[in-house]
Amino acid sequence: MLTVTSMTRISIPMRYSRMVTSFNTINMMITNRLSSSSSTATTTIAVIGAGWWSQGWHLPHLSRNSNIKIVVVDQSQNPTSNLNPNLESLSSLAKRYDDAPYFHSTQEMLQDPIIGPTLDGAIIATPHASHYSIGELLLKEGMKRQQEVNGNSDDYRPIHILMEKPMTTDVHEGKKLHDLVTTYKQELKGKGSFMINHSANYRNQTQKAKDIVSSGQIGHVRHITAFFASPLSWIFEDPNNNGWNEAFGNMLGNGFCWGQSSHLLAWIYHVCPSTLEPIKVFCAMNHSNITGADVSHGATIICKDNQRTDNNQNDDNDDVIMSMSGTSLLPGNAHSDPPIGKRIRIKIFGSKGAIIYTGDDRDDTSGRLELRLADNDGQVEHPCGDNVGFDFENLDQDGEGPESLQNFLDACLTYNSSPRDKKGTYATTYEKEDGDSYYVGADSLVGLKTVQTLDAMYRSDVSRQAEDVLYKS
Repeated sequence: MLTVTSMTRISIPMRYSRMVTSFNTINMMITNRLSSSSSTATTTIAVIGAGWWSQGWHLPHLSRNSNIKIVVVDQSQNPTSNLNPNLESLSSLAKRYDDAPYFHSTQEMLQDPIIGPTLDGAIIATPHASHYSIGELLLKEGMKRQQEVNGNSDDYRPIHILMEKPMTTDVHEGKKLHDLVTTYKQELKGKGSFMINHSANYRNQTQKAKDIVSSGQIGHVRHITAFFASPLSWIFEDPNNNGWNEAFGNMLGNGFCWGQSSHLLAWIYHVCPSTLEPIKVFCAMNHSNITGADVSHGATIICKDNQRTDNNQNDDNDDVIMSMSGTSLLPGNAHSDPPIGKRIRIKIFGSKGAIIYTGDDRDDTSGRLELRLADNDGQVEHPCGDNVGFDFENLDQDGEGPESLQNFLDACLTYNSSPRDKKGTYATTYEKEDGDSYYVGADSLVGLKTVQTLDAMYRSDVSRQAEDVLYKS
């Protein structure tokens, strides 16, 4: 368990209760730079992007862990955010977090003679449209390190990545990033983790739901219904929140789908078999009259289970049909005090049974994971136990951070990470050299499927026709 050393946190206006070039010259630089840090620091983590989420969550969470040395990266000396007008400058953050080194670009950090070679992990918390370029840079740096030691695993120091959601907002970049991550893991023989910060995917209930589906208890997945409502109109109706509401690059739109529905899709694609693939999408959206951002949607997503297709067990009558809707029009504010909870309903129906997960993410008594099996006459079972309630996103600001961050740090605290679960193409749980393990709740494949689906949803809303998903297998 990681050690809590301080409870310093940055105050923001909207808070909530539940809420992680010589040798001698270089040696002197290291001594000066790290002198005020804890002597127990064992891993160096860069927080790339020092905006609202990083200053309210990532940096305080990391600071409470004595094993972590923080590095801050932001292109601006004085980060700004409409969601928190009181963000601190980089120099102020450096003082707050034990004289943390700070840089104005990822490239500058990697070229630093001290931090560059010793970086263990990076949290990418920049605007969505920049995720690909930063992720590509870090992944290529990780492969460069491996080449520099001629593949000697004993000398190799991987770079682990925790990327904020969505993985990208460009399906072409999403495919390239997934391919790069796949190459990265192959060349590094399992070393170096890539995770997406869909915090709901790392919850114990989610892991249990995935185990139930993977074990075949509900049979082959045939139908999925999902609904997600967030009290976030104040974000999507405000023209000043351009990062949430304006389309960039190849985006056909921006709003609730990219900002919130990505959580729902990532949960479904993680829990369902990895062979489940989106094929075709029809979607219609409502948009804000003020910002143009999408604020609600309804979609039909046709999927295939490629494992069944490979076994010649799949035809048009065996499509997996997903019905998904969502809205930001739930009254209230998810970041008020007290906060108004988001409402989630997920039902996955198989040939032998179903799992149902429904609740208010601010009220753990509002629901439980339910299992209904045909051979038990559809009686309700609670596979997590009667006393385990409903959890989805982990938005707590206190403590050492959500389960997603904790598993990322577990990966960073070892240099020898390899897949434990050899079944399927992508392992979920990884062993560390000490025999412990960490859980990957959202990998690049989950990220890609999420981006593929959202891209097709936006294209369908424009064309008013069903759209094929790009980069199908």
